[in-house]
Amino acid sequence: MYVILFYDIADRAKKEKDNSYKIRKEVEKYLTRIQFSVFEGEITPSDLRKLKAHLAKVADGELDSIIIYESTRLNYTERIVIGLDKNEGIFS
Repeated sequence: MYVILFYDIADRAKKEKDNSYKIRKEVEKYLTRIQFSVFEGEITPSDLRKLKAHLAKVADGELDSIIIYESTRLNYTERIVIGLDKNEGIFS
C-alpha cells in the first residue's frame, strides 16, 4: 500500500512534553521524508497499523495533527513536482 503522511506538531511551548522527535523518528522507520513534515512511500498494512498505534500514543490529540492518505495502488496516483524532486527513486 502507498501512503502519504504529513503532520503539524504544536510548538513545545504550548505543551508539557516535546513529542516531535518521537513522531518524526517513528515515521522515518517506515516512510521517506520528502519535506520537513511530509513523508511518503510503500508500507505493509501491518506496519501501517503499528505506525498508527504508535502515533496515537505519542501525539497530543488536542494540539497535534497527523494526516495519512492511503492508496492500495500507486498507479492510481499522479505525482507532480514543481522544482526539486527529493524522492525521485520511488517513481522511477
